[in-house]
Amino acid sequence: MMKPSKSINLSRRKFIGTVGTATAAFTIVPRHVIAGSGQKAPSDLINVAGIGVGAQGADDM
Repeated sequence: MMKPSKSINLSRRKFIGTVGTATAAFTIVPRHVIAGSGQKAPSDLINVAGIGVGAQGADDM
């Protein structure tokens, strides 16, 4: 028989805060960390998305 595991007391607010902090820590990278190795910094790239734009919208993009 398996022992019951300990319950973790984690509220939604604390979970969202922890995930947000971890995400921010991994996405905010100084330019010299990436650009120093000859690659473009994330701030130098532009991402564009067109969802549901149709044929004319796709041509415009």
